[in-house]
Amino acid sequence: MLPTQSQRIELDVASVWRDQTGVIHVRFNPGVPHGLAAAQQVVEAHVRLADGQTCVVLADIRNVSKGADRSARKYYVSEEGAYLKSAMAMVADSPIQRMIGNLFLQISRPPYPTRLFGNPQDALAWLNRFA
Repeated sequence: MLPTQSQRIELDVASVWRDQTGVIHVRFNPGVPHGLAAAQQVVEAHVRLADGQTCVVLADIRNVSKGADRSARKYYVSEEGAYLKSAMAMVADSPIQRMIGNLFLQISRPPYPTRLFGNPQDALAWLNRFA
């Protein structure tokens, strides 16, 4: 049985939940520093909610004003950080957020398919190809 959105995990840096279709959602909170410890908490929440199943991830960075630091970015694309991820879509709606997202994609080169979108609907449509 899949967790409901009410079974979300609240972290200092983000809210993480798995919806009824199996998509793991990560909505990052505004103004919270995002280093290695926070990245590890996000991945731990993902693994817990994935319950042993590979899942797609929708990362909503629309509230982010300062992106993940280098150690967090490196962790997200490490073997441990990529565990149980089949693809990730990032949602950003401002030029600064798009810059943050594109910087992550160019520098970190995730080992799973990853794309940046302007809205969640397009992101979810793309993720359906990998679910």
